[in-house]
Formats: sequence, structure tokens, C-alpha cells
Amino acid sequence: MSEPVFFDHDSAALRGNPLGDPHRRRVEVHLPPGYDGIRRFPVVYWLPGFGAHPSLANRALAFGGSVADRLGRAMADGRVPPALLVVPDGTTAYGGSQYIDSAACGRYAGQLAEVVAEVDRRFATVPEAAGRAVAGKSSGGYGALVAGMTSDLFSAVLAFSPDAGFEHCYLPLVPAALDTVRAAGGVEELLARRDSGPHDVPFMVAMSIVAMGMCYADAPGTTPSDALPCDPATGLFRDEVWQRWLRHDPVRMPPAHADRLAGLGLLHLSVGERDDYGMHWGVRALHARLDALGVAHAYREHEGGHHGIEHVFAEGLAGLWRVWGGAEAGACAA
Repeated sequence: MSEPVFFDHDSAALRGNPLGDPHRRRVEVHLPPGYDGIRRFPVVYWLPGFGAHPSLANRALAFGGSVADRLGRAMADGRVPPALLVVPDGTTAYGGSQYIDSAACGRYAGQLAEVVAEVDRRFATVPEAAGRAVAGKSSGGYGALVAGMTSDLFSAVLAFSPDAGFEHCYLPLVPAALDTVRAAGGVEELLARRDSGPHDVPFMVAMSIVAMGMCYADAPGTTPSDALPCDPATGLFRDEVWQRWLRHDPVRMPPAHADRLAGLGLLHLSVGERDDYGMHWGVRALHARLDALGVAHAYREHEGGHHGIEHVFAEGLAGLWRVWGGAEAGACAA
């Protein structure tokens, strides 16, 4: 793909957010082969994972190209339908927003909806749900699933190694996160180290658990300590807090959103069979839940873990041919 273009979005949804995070965010846009500003193209909204830069232009590894390069080649050779790739910025002071509206973090689902409207205004897009997909990995995959269940903006959802089955992907991380919090001297002391990187894996895991608590909190003014599923000093479990987390679990959400899920043109789930954070068991549970509800979806387990799986993205996005008609680039004429 050619070099990305950027625009700054002044988000009404994020103005005055509880964490004081910027409401003006940069949006990265990758234009597809053949884009001329006249013919209309569909759009893939890509949601980065927790702690990741809001970009597809950087190399994930020392070898090979960026994700944008990979997907651009897949569009050029016809494996993936040509589409704009749009990367919104949903980062927070704690590392990530889960792309949901949170009383403690801010309205990031609202921000995503604003970005969709602004992209349609600025670019030659197919300005309707039938021309939009939402995709992402890890927390981005979680955000894609929730957007597909709770909004009518998208006709396709692609979730790669998404946070799901919270007993599998979050609970096993809590003891080590508490150890890291304790070694730091407490939650506030851990947070004070955010800008003193580089940070190791234990720090990032602890920050992710703190961030999840804040995302899933339901009251303004909730402190990071109070948002954790157990007391960080004693380890005593807080059942009422954990139940609040579980209300946001994609494995538990589908029964209330089955009609919307069934109306999607594509629901694609993908996960590594040895995911480092247990996502494979959560996604397996989600797969089983969707089967029980009769919701059609594509399910793929691949070799590997949570990281270094960029090669599976094009395979998943290839399914968009079924949604967007299999026509050549630019067939969606203005």
C-alpha cells in the first residue's frame, strides 16, 4: 500500500473524559490499490490491541513488512477485496479502552462511531453498514466483537485472538499481576512507572489487568484499586466486581444480541491453539456459544500463540469477498 494519510479528529464523545485523556486523536488511513477519490470503496476499521500503537504502518517484527504492506499485497493480488484500512486511536492513560463506553475511562464506542462518520465524509467510501467491516487482534478483536453486537455500523466482524472467556484469559493472570503490583508498592506506584519504560512483560500484564478493571467499571470515579476483581493488598476476591467484568464477556453477551449477530454478513473468529494468555479456550467457548444459538460464523484455529500471527489476517479478510460481492476494485461506483 502507499504511505498512509492522516487526519485529526476532535471527538465530542471523548471531550471531558474521566481520565483526562486527549479528545483530539489522529486517525490513520491506508488507501487501497485503485483508489482515485471518485469510485467508492468499502472500509475495514482495524482496532489495535492493548498497549499497541494505533497504526498498521509499523513492522511487527524485524523481518518482513508491516501489516498494512501485507494486506496491501493481498488486495493487489486479489486475495482480499480492495478497501480502505482505517485505524482509530482508542488508547487511554492505562493503555487501552476495549473500544467500549466506560463510566471510568470514557466513551470509546462513541468515538468509533464518530470516526466512521468522519471517514465517510472525507473519503470515497460505501457509506453504509454493508460497506463496513470492523476487525482487530486481542483487545482489538474484543472491540470488534462488541461493536458487532451492540451497533448497527458494520456488516462484518473479524476477531483475531480476542479477549473472551474471562475465566480463561484474565483470571489466570491476576496472581502474577498482584505480585507485580505488590513489588511496585501498590497500584498507584505501578501507574507512576508508566512513563519510565521500557517495560517488561510482567509490567504490561499487570497494567492490562488494571486497565480491564477500569474499562469494565460502571461508576465514575472508580479507582484502579477498586476496579480490580480482588483486593490488591489481601487478595480477597470481590464477587460483585468480577460479576461486573463478566457482563462484558463476549462469551456471555451473545444471547442478548443473537439477532444482530445472525444478521452479519461475516463473523470470523481466529485464534492460535497455544495462545499465551489462554485466549484459545475463551474463543473455543465463544465458538460453542454461537453454535448453540445457531449463529453462522467462520472459526479457525491456527498453529502458534498470541504473538507473531500477522500472517493470518489476510486469510480472515479474504472472507470479505462473500460480503462485498467478489467484484473488482471500484465496482461500488459513486
